[in-house]
Amino acid sequence: MATNTPSSGQGQETGHAGREQAVLAGFSIRSIAAMYDMGIIFALSFLIFIPVTAAEQALGAIPEWIKGMLVLTVFWAYFVGFWTRSGETTGMRPWRLTLVMADSGNIPSMAANTIRFAVMLATWLAAGFVLLSILTGKTQNTTYATVALLPFISLACLALTNRRQALHDLASGIIVVRRAAPATNQA
Repeated sequence: MATNTPSSGQGQETGHAGREQAVLAGFSIRSIAAMYDMGIIFALSFLIFIPVTAAEQALGAIPEWIKGMLVLTVFWAYFVGFWTRSGETTGMRPWRLTLVMADSGNIPSMAANTIRFAVMLATWLAAGFVLLSILTGKTQNTTYATVALLPFISLACLALTNRRQALHDLASGIIVVRRAAPATNQA
């Protein structure tokens, strides 16, 4: 994949000789891939909770923290599992997006992907909290103002860094690249 990254500009190429050329992925395409992944992950969560609901009916209530840990585990396994295996999730694949280590161009390790997942999860939870606060009109408090900073900082990082790295990418040393389209044979 890609290793050397340019300093600025849209559609910049990155890579070493002998490696596939790629460009840094921008906000729009990353957002589309994220929405695709969220649809998949919520569908998986529903499938997993079918047996949980059956178990609750047979055995009684399951504590909420166990359900929360199950959801967190499913999210972690999906994202970190795909990122560690191939550098891309199912939602990233149609748009040829891949995660690579910023310093080497290799597919990130499980540790780097777990850091990325943890910071990304915190950012998405904060964004959800902000949206819920706006919808309920509860935006006049210190908690709202403090939590609202995290998604803003992440988006600012994505917009202002030379490698288009959101906060979770910076924390884990990862960049998101868009691979070149495969060459078509026109014979």
